[in-house]
Amino acid sequence: MTKRTSVSRSLCFALLLAVAFCLPGQTAVLAEEGQWDQRFQTQIGEWKNSIVGQDPQFANWRDARIDVQTLGANQHQWLVSLTQGSKQVGYMVVGEVPSTESKPTFVLLEYGLGEYILFDDTFAPREIAAEPVYDGFASHWLVSLPKEQQVVDAKTGERYLSTTRAEAPVIFSLQEQDLAVPGQKLVAARIIHAEEVNPFDNISWFAPLVQAQAPERAVTWEDLWQKKAEDITLAVSLYHSEVLSPFSVGSLHMWNENKSYIGVWDEGLRFLPYAYANKVGKFHIRKPASEKSSLSE
Repeated sequence: MTKRTSVSRSLCFALLLAVAFCLPGQTAVLAEEGQWDQRFQTQIGEWKNSIVGQDPQFANWRDARIDVQTLGANQHQWLVSLTQGSKQVGYMVVGEVPSTESKPTFVLLEYGLGEYILFDDTFAPREIAAEPVYDGFASHWLVSLPKEQQVVDAKTGERYLSTTRAEAPVIFSLQEQDLAVPGQKLVAARIIHAEEVNPFDNISWFAPLVQAQAPERAVTWEDLWQKKAEDITLAVSLYHSEVLSPFSVGSLHMWNENKSYIGVWDEGLRFLPYAYANKVGKFHIRKPASEKSSLSE
């Protein structure tokens, strides 16, 4: 399935406004649509400017054009692509969740840098019956074939085995306090690797996953932020533990009220909430050689 051409909700609103003159009683509905669209566009702009202002890696976002498309019917999730000229430079995934206020609130589920965004045309399966399903690292197209369904990775286009089955989305288990919401800004960034790192260049992260020993103390956000680690790897178990995906951590972002996001290298740099990453994966910190030698003396 080729990704639908992005059409902003503002364009849809303009078309509905023209119809309103012929359909009495629709004015209130259209006004509400217009208010929603304005809130949505304003929030995207605020998050975009906040990220650009704190992290120099996002400089290409500054003057980027914004396009929006929905992710699945009735999912209350939107893929926001950012384009500069004819080249994609990044994306956001924005959700809408119930709030203590009268209206639902927007939440920032994921954002990233690079030419290849989630559900990109370059990697999209060509079958007609392919449904986009968003769930962080487990985001995929679900392809309906004559006798089975196949899972295709939404970031890389990798086709998993026919036995691979999606799990209940973990991203839905996050609470509002785990995510950036309107009124919050990116306040600090830490760059660990400005260039992409292959997690298989050093596989010291693998042994703790398979060795039969007492579990190590969980790596906290403070460990990641404060320690001057040489490398940080996040090993993620997906699809009922059938797929193991290691990611090299490139950056860390801190938002207001201790909202934290992990930036990993995956066909570009993608940021997901620390609360989500901590649920689906295990962090491994490789300390600098100088620190190791001092400990052994």
